[in-house]
Amino acid sequence: MRKQNLVSVPLAIRFMLLLAFAMLSLSVVFFTLLRLSVTKKQDDDLQESLALMRASIEENGTEELAFLALPYYISYSVYEEESKAVLATNDSLLPLLDSKGKSRAYFEKDFFTDSDLSIRYRTQSLVLDGKNLIAECAIDVANDSAAKMLSALPALASLSLLPILLISFALSFLISRETIAAFEKLREDYNRERAFTSNVSHELKTPISIIDGHANLLKRWGKDDPERLAESIDAILRETENMNAIVTTLLDISRLENGKITVQKERLFITNFFKDLTTEFRAIYPEIQFAVSDPDFLEIETDAQKLHQIFTVIVSNSVKFAGKDCRIRLSAKKTGARIRLAAEDNGSGFSEETLPHVFERFYKGDSSHNRNVPGSGLGLSIAKTLAESLGFSIEAKNAPGGGAVICLTM
Repeated sequence: MRKQNLVSVPLAIRFMLLLAFAMLSLSVVFFTLLRLSVTKKQDDDLQESLALMRASIEENGTEELAFLALPYYISYSVYEEESKAVLATNDSLLPLLDSKGKSRAYFEKDFFTDSDLSIRYRTQSLVLDGKNLIAECAIDVANDSAAKMLSALPALASLSLLPILLISFALSFLISRETIAAFEKLREDYNRERAFTSNVSHELKTPISIIDGHANLLKRWGKDDPERLAESIDAILRETENMNAIVTTLLDISRLENGKITVQKERLFITNFFKDLTTEFRAIYPEIQFAVSDPDFLEIETDAQKLHQIFTVIVSNSVKFAGKDCRIRLSAKKTGARIRLAAEDNGSGFSEETLPHVFERFYKGDSSHNRNVPGSGLGLSIAKTLAESLGFSIEAKNAPGGGAVICLTM
């Protein structure tokens, strides 16, 4: 999880920065378009006001301008072009400007005692009584409601951007972490399947080679050598049986993992279960010594057949590695709601290198899968799969006094 977080944080930061850049870019475009829209509205108002002023001046002179119905936010002045004498105005502080018939912006710092002057203005030339006049209209940008709203938008956008970025960081962090976890699991599954395929090939290659070798021996000398014939046939049958066991075991694992093997639970007394198990093994290995400990005389609900298969694998491994003087202790204990079943032997136990891998498929304690130890290396893997299907967790460890311990905990 820590590794996933270390990778997810920079990915989430990159996504957040990318989102911030995209939002800022869109905001700039939006503000630009909005400003152009406000400016165009102001220019239209100025042009319409000048048209009304021109019509009024041409008809009534400048005296009637005071009664002209102009928008309240429009300031105007009419002055002589040469002398700059003001003939009419509704704002004595409006500077006398000439835009040559175009809309322009004008700014003058500290124009007023307490503020700056920022206007958008437009002028038009006209002639009255032989005099050249300039009609000027202006809008105070600083007090225009649309302009005020426009100037406030960047601050509002900045305030709204912060929670959006934080939310995007959190979401991208969660998404990237889950994605990385999925990819990690996919990679682990892929590597596990590659190792599985390699192990299967390795396990089947040896018996195939032996069968092939003895078949060639039979072809050359087996017909005239009864001893060679019997030896080769025995070897072929033995290796065929080994191959069949491997394939059958793999099919069992596949069915378990695909959920095709159902669990049929029943009430089961652990003491009776251990008694039947030891009776079976004593019939095959009479030299084995068993000890059973079930002080609480536990009764559990489980699939007896699958639990038997699990302990068959465990006890078989103990017999295999502990040898003829094998002693096995089977125990059951209940602590609170937890039930623990265990099998402990007097063998050499697990090495530090082996212990983390004992439940892996085909693992036999070394990297070469030495065939000097009988078996396919699948037994404990099947036991683990079966245990999990019954609701048990399974653990392998070394006993304090030596020997291997396999524990099932429900």
